[in-house]
Amino acid sequence: MLLKRTTRSIHLIFMVLSILVGVKSAAAEPVTITSTNEQTYFLELYTSQGCSSCPPAEEWISQFTDHEKLWQSIIPLNFHVDYWDYLGWKDPFASPEFSRRQRTYAKLGNSRTVATPGFIVDGKGWQGWFRGKGFPAANIKSPNTLTATIDETQVKVNFDSTSDNELIAHVALLGFGIQTKVKAGENNRRLLNHDFVVIGYQQKEMIVNNKSSNVIDLPFPPVVNVDTARTAMVVWVSTKEDPTPIQVAADWYE
Repeated sequence: MLLKRTTRSIHLIFMVLSILVGVKSAAAEPVTITSTNEQTYFLELYTSQGCSSCPPAEEWISQFTDHEKLWQSIIPLNFHVDYWDYLGWKDPFASPEFSRRQRTYAKLGNSRTVATPGFIVDGKGWQGWFRGKGFPAANIKSPNTLTATIDETQVKVNFDSTSDNELIAHVALLGFGIQTKVKAGENNRRLLNHDFVVIGYQQKEMIVNNKSSNVIDLPFPPVVNVDTARTAMVVWVSTKEDPTPIQVAADWYE
């Protein structure tokens, strides 16, 4: 009797281990995203929880969550800057790197101001939101394909390009359905809602693998500890001097 019970216990343990291994393997299944052939709007919103003018802009950009061409012809990102943190509320999504990105656009003459809410469309400053105007003509349609393979530890980026410029690969993890109760600053006592907010970011110089391909393996971006309803991954390539995207790939990443 004891032997039978022991045998059953061993079988049960192996069954549980098999299930756990199966779950782990399924969770670790790599995901591949690829750029499309469509003209694409790369929409950047520079925003802050410390800015009282920003919630309407974020509310507007949230409408693209259900857009029929999301990730194909329109790719929005919310970059939270840190230069309003001194007002008394530290934005948990803010990064000095995002502030530098916005300032680089201004330094290159691509944007007139460094302010929030600030819009950049395909690397150029855009004031259409303030005036109720539509986007300018989309211009991201590179003949070269960008592919990113993502797993739990890294993102492998491959970009077919014959460019002589030094290229940078960028990876951003976006969070959706995020709520924050602000307790100080200009938005004190407000409950703010965020979609398309960058909660993880990584960049790295690409390596020329052969005459027509640039590749790089990036660590999975460090992520802000926050509850999200959904997540998405955006991968793009730019030159070393200009953050304007040359090619981009994006999709939901659960």
